[in-house]
Amino acid sequence: MSRRSLNDHTLYTLTTTSSDTPFHRKLMKKYDRWTVICFIIGLINIFSASWMLIAPSHWYYNLPVGIPESGPLNIHFIRDIGCMFLLLGCGLWIGGFLLIEFRLPLFTMNTSFYILHMLVHIHEIVSGRMRMGIFWTDLPGVYVPAVVTFILNIILIRKNKSSTIQQQILFQN
Repeated sequence: MSRRSLNDHTLYTLTTTSSDTPFHRKLMKKYDRWTVICFIIGLINIFSASWMLIAPSHWYYNLPVGIPESGPLNIHFIRDIGCMFLLLGCGLWIGGFLLIEFRLPLFTMNTSFYILHMLVHIHEIVSGRMRMGIFWTDLPGVYVPAVVTFILNIILIRKNKSSTIQQQILFQN
């Protein structure tokens, strides 16, 4: 897959089908690379939420990051967190597919949670509550998603800012 195949123009391209109506064309033009990004991150959140809501004990003991080191099993609390992940995942899907104009705030909300979650983990290590080695265990599931979504959020903010400026220029002319 070449870099060119992932640009906005190729993802907007329509194929001619029997359902080639104005509504269908308008709907298809909404889907871009950010739709895919929101779908993937939302799907990860929804999978995590499902695991927490359906089998909280299994999630607690089998998530490969040493959750039992952080304290005793609290099924109610795990399900509360699962509800939050479900909300964030659904929000990303809504921002990715349905309400494109709300994509930035919905993505920012998801990023904010990831960043705050990362800061809690950093505090736990720095304060001595958790052992230093847990950093490497948390790296793929806590720190990397926070940094990646933060970078993506900055790119999305810049994209929205530039498209807003372009719209203002068009309306002035």
